[in-house]
Amino acid sequence: MNIHREILIIAGALFLISSMLNAQASESDPAVDTLQLMYEELFNREEPLKLTLKSDFKTIRKSRTKDFYIPGDMTCYLDDSLQVVCPVRLKARGIYRRKNCAMPPMWLNIRNSGIETEELSGIRRIKMVNICRSGGHYSDYLLREYLVYKIYNLVTPYSFRVRLIDLKMIDTGKEDRETQGWAFLIEPDEMMARRLQAWEIISDELAMRTVNQEAMDILAMFQYMIGNPDFSVTGRHNLKILDTGTTGDASDYIPVPYDFDFTGFVNAIYATPNAKYELGSVKERVFVGPCRDRVSYEKAIAVLEAVRDEFESHIWFLDYLSEEERFDMIGYIESFFATAENERFIDREISSTCK
Repeated sequence: MNIHREILIIAGALFLISSMLNAQASESDPAVDTLQLMYEELFNREEPLKLTLKSDFKTIRKSRTKDFYIPGDMTCYLDDSLQVVCPVRLKARGIYRRKNCAMPPMWLNIRNSGIETEELSGIRRIKMVNICRSGGHYSDYLLREYLVYKIYNLVTPYSFRVRLIDLKMIDTGKEDRETQGWAFLIEPDEMMARRLQAWEIISDELAMRTVNQEAMDILAMFQYMIGNPDFSVTGRHNLKILDTGTTGDASDYIPVPYDFDFTGFVNAIYATPNAKYELGSVKERVFVGPCRDRVSYEKAIAVLEAVRDEFESHIWFLDYLSEEERFDMIGYIESFFATAENERFIDREISSTCK
C-alpha cells in the first residue's frame, strides 16, 4: 500500500511539474512580444528606434561598387532592459552617395534574420539612409531629408513612410570602432504597395501625361515647393509608379517620389543645381511638372495650403535640429506660399517652365 501511495505521489509530482513547464512554455516571451510589436509598428511610430549594427563597415566602404552582402548583427533595443540581436546582411546602395559618401547608404537584408511578422512578410530588404560624413552639417542634412518624407506623408498616403533611427555602428574591420549618429529606414516598396492595395509598375514608357493627373499635379507642385527638379516619370527617375487597378486606365497609375537630398529644402553642401535649368543654387525653384490649365494648378496649391500648418508643426517639433535649422526650413516653405499668393505666380513661375 505504501509503495502504491509513493508511486501515486511521484506520478502526481511529475504531472504537476509537466503542467508547470507546459504553462511556462505556452506563456509568450515578453522580449519576443515586444520585438513583434516593434516590427509591426515599424513605420507607424514617431519616436526614434534605437539600433546597433555590427559589421565589417571598412569592407562595405571599400567594396561599395560591388554587388555583394557583408554579414552583420543588428541589435534592437526594445526598452532599457530588453534587447534582441538578429543576423542581417548589408551592402552599399544608391548612386551619388554610394560613390561620394564616407559611409554610403545601405541595404539591410533581413531575409534570414528570424523576423516573422505579418507586416514584414515577404520583405527581403529595407533601405537605410545614414549620415554621409561625420562632422559639419551632415547630421542636419539627414534630418532635413527625413522631414521631406514626413511632410509628404501629410499630403498623400501614396508616399513612403520612414522611421528615424538612433544608430550605433560597430566596425569590426577597424577593431570594433564605434560611431553614433542618426539614420532612417524607408518603407520597402512591397510594403507600401501592399498597404495601398496596389502593385508597382516597371515601365519606362510612361510619362507625366499618362499617370493620374491629380496625383501628378500635387507631386509636381510639392517638388517645386521643396526645390526639387530632379525627378521624372519617364525612366522612373526618383519615382516609383503604383497601379491601383481601380479603373483600368491611366488614372490608376500613381507616382510616388523618393530621394530628396539634392533639394533646396535639404540644401546639402554637396548638392549642385540641375545643369539643365541654369539655376544659381539648389534653393532656386523651377517647375518641371506637366502643363495644365490654371484651375488644375490652383487645386494642387490648395492641397498643399490645407496642410501648411502641419508642415510647419512637423518641422518645428523635430527638436533634434537647432532652432536656426528649423527656422530656415520653415522660411523656405513660407517663401513658396508667399510667392504662390501672387496673382501672376502661375503665369510667371509655373506655366513658363512646365513640360
